[in-house]
Amino acid sequence: MPESETEYIDYYPAGWEEQIHDENYIEWVYEEDPSIFIRLDGTMGDDDYSVSPISGINKEGEEFVTRPLSGLSREMAFEVANTLIYAMNGTVGRVKENPEFTGDKH
Repeated sequence: MPESETEYIDYYPAGWEEQIHDENYIEWVYEEDPSIFIRLDGTMGDDDYSVSPISGINKEGEEFVTRPLSGLSREMAFEVANTLIYAMNGTVGRVKENPEFTGDKH
C-alpha cells in the first residue's frame, strides 16, 4: 500500500493515486479509471471541508457525485475520505471479481 503524504491518512490502497493540489484540496484517483475518485476540498475555510465521491464523468464533463458531505472539520474530512477510498476500492474489486474481494463466492 502506498504511504499517504497527508496529515491524517497513513496509507491508501494500491491502484489509487494521491494528488495533492494543495494542503486543502486533495484527490485520490483510481488509476484504472481516472473518472473514479474522492475529492477532499477545504478551500472554503476551517470547519467547512467537503468530501465528494465521484463515480464517473459523462461526455459533457459533468461529474457523477452521489452526495458530497460538507461542513466537516479537517480531521473528520480526512476520516470520511479514507473510508470512501477503501469502500470504493472494495466495490471495484468485487465488481471486477478480484479474489481479494470475493472471498465469500464459491
